[in-house]
Order: sequence, then structure tokens, then C-alpha cells
Amino acid sequence: MNKLHLTGNRSFFLLWSGNALSLVGFHGARIAYPLLILATTDSLAAAGWVGFALGAPNLIFQIPSGIVADRFERLRVLMVCQVLGLLAVCVVATSVLAEARHLALLVIAAAFVEGTIYVFAEVCERGAISDVVSHEQRPAAFAFLEAEQPIALLLGRAAGGAVFGLARWLPFVVDAATYLYCLIALALIRPNRARRDPAATAHRPRSHDLGVGIRIVWQEPLLRASTAALGMSNLIIQIVLLLILFELQMTGLAAWTAGVVLSAAGIGGILGAVGAHWFTARWSARWIYRAGLWVWTGLLLPIASSDNPIVLAVCWGGVGAVGVVSNIALTLYRTAVIPEHILGRALAAMGLVSSGAVALGALAAGYLLAMFGSGVVGWLTLMAMLILAIGAGYEPGRRGTHLVAASKQVPQIRWGSDSVSREHE
Repeated sequence: MNKLHLTGNRSFFLLWSGNALSLVGFHGARIAYPLLILATTDSLAAAGWVGFALGAPNLIFQIPSGIVADRFERLRVLMVCQVLGLLAVCVVATSVLAEARHLALLVIAAAFVEGTIYVFAEVCERGAISDVVSHEQRPAAFAFLEAEQPIALLLGRAAGGAVFGLARWLPFVVDAATYLYCLIALALIRPNRARRDPAATAHRPRSHDLGVGIRIVWQEPLLRASTAALGMSNLIIQIVLLLILFELQMTGLAAWTAGVVLSAAGIGGILGAVGAHWFTARWSARWIYRAGLWVWTGLLLPIASSDNPIVLAVCWGGVGAVGVVSNIALTLYRTAVIPEHILGRALAAMGLVSSGAVALGALAAGYLLAMFGSGVVGWLTLMAMLILAIGAGYEPGRRGTHLVAASKQVPQIRWGSDSVSREHE
């Protein structure tokens, strides 16, 4: 087997293909959930609760998922996730076919289960890669992993909207099929446990130091500021997502139109992943994330003033591209400045803020649209993003942000027994 390339690594491609296809099914169902609620109840508030149920596990299970990934066999955790997801979506498909009473409650419960699975699977997949590839193959493996999300967004959203137009239960049957494929693929993997990094278990998280991740993020200026800013922007973008769905439904266009428009974020994400190296090689993480907020502000202007699906698709694709570039730039910075044995807890702390904001944004979106209508909400999101972009310019603590510099020029955060200190090596 080639030591540098993944050609011939059967276990890796089973892991990647299984999780990638499962993610496609998840994003298809994620579009179908609010469409199903809107079609059966005409309740924007209920649609908001479905979005909240999908995102709430990020508030609840973000940090526990990291502990589970460190303490248990990751491939087995992934298999348990697939079984639970399969059961949840089968319940939804059956309930839709049977026209069950309290369908909305069943859908919200299933959405919560799928959202929980997503949190655990995302963390465990990253860790499981070290069980199936050599150290030399990890850069290529993580490149595949980085492309997984935008590809799944592109295919899942397009397919979810299209098959929902054929039958309301069909997206959930497709989702079930992807869970089943992933389960079979994972069962065929034979991990080489000798590949595990011995340092990975050298610093097992204990109950009394779970707050290390929160403290280290709080004490580093760029980590603190970017986490808060991206959390708020995620909340705003989640409102925009339901706004687009609502506007497209009001125009009377076919259900597949919504999937195509929202899948544009996947295309933008793929383009962003391809071009991210060009940006991160030339500008600092601070500059990129601030510029990203201003670009998002500009993209929200056409969304607020138009319901044309082509305009919405182009702007939503731009939102996806900017988001991927910003995330990659900040991830490079985070991995450069945070010590390896604290990285998982620090990323979990930041994920708690950013992903939790997605859940709160989904919940707020339904009520805002119900109270004010799409026109007002569109301009409110634009103004909120503008204020956020202006506020990000006043972030203090301009230290060590240029990613062109080597690690010696980046402020390293060292965790001692009682405090965090930053020093230049």
C-alpha cells in the first residue's frame, strides 16, 4: 500500500463512504423535517421547534461526545449511532404513512435523536480515522473528511427536497437506507489499533478539569472573540435558512426548488474548501473571519429584498463558501495555538457556543417569521449581521494571527496546573 496516499486502504474508504452517505441522508431528512411540519400543520412555530430539536443536542452533548470518543471504541460508537438513527427515521416514515396522531411530536423526537447522532458521529469519525490510516496518510484522510460536509449538503439538500415532492415519507426511507449502508460498511472495517497515537490516551479527561477548554478559549483574545462572533452569525444564518424555505413555499414553487436552492451552500462549500489554501496562505485568521462577516452582510441584502430562487441560490452558495473558508482559517489557528492534550476540550467548548447558536436560531426563526413576516425578518437579519461585522472590528488583543507564519511565530498556549500562559517559542 502507498504510504502517502489512500489508494488501497479499504478500511478508510469503508469508514468515509459509510459516514459520507449517512450524512447525505441526514441532510436530506433535515430539509424534509420542516417541510413535513409546514405541509401537515401550517405552523411556523412547530417548524422552528423541529430545527431546535435537530440543533439542541449540540448544546447538550457537545462535551460528553468528546469524552465518549476518548473512552470507548469509536467504531462501535459509530455503529450504535447508525442503529439508533435507523430506528428513528423508520418511526417517522411509518407515522407519515399511517397518518399518525401527534405526528409533529414524533417528528420533533426523531429530529432530536438524529441531531444527537450527528454530534457523536462527527467527533468519533475524526478519532476513528487514526485507527484505519497511518500517520503519513492522515493529511490526505482529513482532506477527504473536510470535503464530506459540503458534498453532503449539496446532495442531501437537493435530494431531500426532490424526493419530498414525490412522497412525504420518501426522504426518511432514503435516510434509513443510508444508515443501513453505513452500518454494514462499519461492520466490515478491521481497524489496526497499533496505529493509535500513544499520546492520545496520555491525558484522559477527568471530571474536575472539563472546564480547561472553556478557560483556555476565554483567555486567548482571538479564540474568545471569534467564538462569540461566529456563534452570533450562526444564529442569524439559521434564521435566514428558515426564511428562505418560507419565502420559497409562499411563491408556490415545487418542493424540490427549496432543496436545490439550499444545496447551493454545498457547492459554495466545495469551492470554498478548494480555495481556502489560497486565502489562508496570504491573510491572517483574524482578517479572514472579519472579512467573512462583511461578505455575509452583503449577501444577506439580496436575500432580504428578493424571493427569486436564482438570486437566493447564488447568495446562499456564497454564504456556504465564506463559511468554509472562515472555518478552515480558524481551525488552522486553533490547532496551532492550543496544546494537543487540551485541543478536544477546547474545540468542544467552541462547538458548544457555535452549534448551540444554531439551535437557538432555529427556534427563534419560527416565532420571528410568525410575528413579523418574511419581509421584516429579512431586514432584521441584515441589520444584525451588519452590527456584528462592525463590532468584530473592535476585537482587542492583536497577537499571533498570521497563518502564513510558522508555528514558531504563533503564540502557543501552554496549560499549567493553575493557569494558561502564552509565550513565543
